[in-house]
Amino acid sequence: MALLGNLIWFILGGWLLGLIYLLGAVILFPLLPFLLPFIGYVFWPFGRAHVRKGDVAKWKEARGEEPETGGIDNAGSVVKILANVVWVITFGWILALSHILSGLANLAACLLLVTIPICLPNALANFKLVPVAFVPFGVKIVPKGLAEEIHKSAAASRL
Repeated sequence: MALLGNLIWFILGGWLLGLIYLLGAVILFPLLPFLLPFIGYVFWPFGRAHVRKGDVAKWKEARGEEPETGGIDNAGSVVKILANVVWVITFGWILALSHILSGLANLAACLLLVTIPICLPNALANFKLVPVAFVPFGVKIVPKGLAEEIHKSAAASRL
């Protein structure tokens, strides 16, 4: 089902959104290695979800695993905040707005063309991608089942 959703997403404009992400990552080339997972996520969003890296670290600690270290995770919080600020000022707001507009266009297509099985999942995927588009650093892309497990673990640890 995820494959079919990804194919429909890609054909109906996912390729264009992915190219905008790629353009932003190439222009801000020092951030390119950290943005590559998000570019893949935008091209093929179904079957995967985003979780906060802090929740992933807590989930790994609860399982007795070592948290990941590497990439922007090794950077200090000032560097992460600065990377998010640069991203938001340059491409983040454009991408978040494009996801909102694309989601609204998909909802309009659902109402006008009565193609709910095709347009509604795409609209929801666009709205799901807005926070990732706006502030990508501090988020990890994982398979959907693992994301649900991490969210449950994070909710249980907050109680």
